[in-house]
Amino acid sequence: MSQTDPFISIVIPSYNRATFLEQNIPALLKLDYDAYELIVVDDGSTDNTSAVFDKLKDPKLTYLKKNNEERAAARNYGAIRAHGDYITFLDSDDILFPDALRKAASVIGKKGNPDFLHLAYEIGTEQKASKTINNLKEDPLILVQGNPLSCIGVFIKKEVFEKHQFTPDRALAGSEDWEFWLRLAANYGIRTSNEVVGRLIEHDTRSVISAPEDALLRKQALSFQYSFADSAVQKVFGPYKKLMMAHWETYISLHLAMNGEKKHAIHYLFSAIRYNISSIFNKRTLVICKLLLQKHK
Repeated sequence: MSQTDPFISIVIPSYNRATFLEQNIPALLKLDYDAYELIVVDDGSTDNTSAVFDKLKDPKLTYLKKNNEERAAARNYGAIRAHGDYITFLDSDDILFPDALRKAASVIGKKGNPDFLHLAYEIGTEQKASKTINNLKEDPLILVQGNPLSCIGVFIKKEVFEKHQFTPDRALAGSEDWEFWLRLAANYGIRTSNEVVGRLIEHDTRSVISAPEDALLRKQALSFQYSFADSAVQKVFGPYKKLMMAHWETYISLHLAMNGEKKHAIHYLFSAIRYNISSIFNKRTLVICKLLLQKHK
């Protein structure tokens, strides 16, 4: 397969991340695999991102600049213009291991060219992994109580992506991936592998701890509104909607408790229990209770 005929397209959305791109792109152009392309979508950056790409010249690399519309729109913009049979996504500050695409191509072949595939990944710092997500079941219901999937491990057929895509609503930002995975998993199922392909880097700018209550509620409402507009999602996830709502309520409760908003945190915790009594026994509820008992500094 020639360089002009890639099998896998890597799409990187970026906003004011010139430093990360300058550091990471050279390594991404030296992956242990030939049949791929790298598409960087500059989502209206105001830093020197464009200057970085004036210096980076490689036939595998495409730099696209557009007006700022948030990550979902940027990913869509790049993926629709991709030439690969499969698309994967990478945030500008995360790490894709040198053998990632070789592993992915091998798994894709062994799994019979699945529509929606997720490989394993690590979470940690640039220097060290603190956790590995490598025990995912091939069952859409893994998405009922949260989002164990990451863009860094997802490989989607180009033709499948063209039919669905991320929902480009700014108010959904931060939950746009979970909403998208729900639709893909409901319509196509999900195949998984324990092959580790990269590392999601934890840092303060990735956190949604500071998100206000109304923003969290908006994300919750939009996630269900957009995903359940799909008939396949209704069929697969409909019986578990209360459990999904309970998870969201504890998610909101946790972040409010972390911000010291104890009264509101208690409200959402009890709301979760009303949706699903088993919420009392999950680990997140234990963390919330510990936070509620602490004195807020």
